[in-house]
Amino acid sequence: MRCPNYDPEDHAIWSKFQHKFMLTFQLYGYEAFFKKILMTVTLNYIQEMVAVVEYRHILGCLHDEDGPVPLEREMALF
Repeated sequence: MRCPNYDPEDHAIWSKFQHKFMLTFQLYGYEAFFKKILMTVTLNYIQEMVAVVEYRHILGCLHDEDGPVPLEREMALF
């Protein structure tokens, strides 16, 4: 069954932006940036009075200048 508002052509537009997404994607794995974006997003949720937030994150993916971030330090961010 197809969704009545689904148009496969709508998804084609994102292919034009895919290279830009890939340029910034690795920033999210950098600990300093991740910590900043996590805090910003969390504060925005608090300001919007969101009651429940579910964070999904794959542990072991953060790194800093010296390489992978220890798991304990990564979990402490949350």
